[in-house]
Amino acid sequence: MGILALVVLVFAMFLPAQARAAGNAADAKLSIFVDCHCSDPVGGDFCSALKDKIADTAAYRLVDHTDALGIGVHLWCVDMFTGLPGIDSKLTGTMSAVSVTFTIYADRLPGEVYEDSSVFRVGKTATDEMSQRILTAIGQLSTANKTVFEHIRATPKAGPTPTQQVIQ
Repeated sequence: MGILALVVLVFAMFLPAQARAAGNAADAKLSIFVDCHCSDPVGGDFCSALKDKIADTAAYRLVDHTDALGIGVHLWCVDMFTGLPGIDSKLTGTMSAVSVTFTIYADRLPGEVYEDSSVFRVGKTATDEMSQRILTAIGQLSTANKTVFEHIRATPKAGPTPTQQVIQ
């Protein structure tokens, strides 16, 4: 009976510590919010490839809304050849014009803060390569803002302001 009690005690001590470590590891990941407005096939594939790459990294957590702290990636895509006069319809769906805007956000900021933006073309065979380049840019922004993120994480969130009562 003594060995069984010791095993149960070790599990009771080890599992909460392991759960705390897992929770801290998840908290250490930087949230990435990817906002896609890509109705064309190439833009849609590009956006999906980017989300997959982010979800597969150890450093980032893909989120579906801006949460406590992270980087926002806002994408707008249009097919480059749809509706252009004199362009062969066979080119439709082969290339997308993509606009990306990067922001940082935190629940302690009044909104998202602009970081950078770019416009580029993505061909249907280059969605994987271009999504890797955007992931690299996210890494650069994360590094450039490391001290800002650390400061925001370390600063306690302000509580509600007490209401002043008038004494009559």
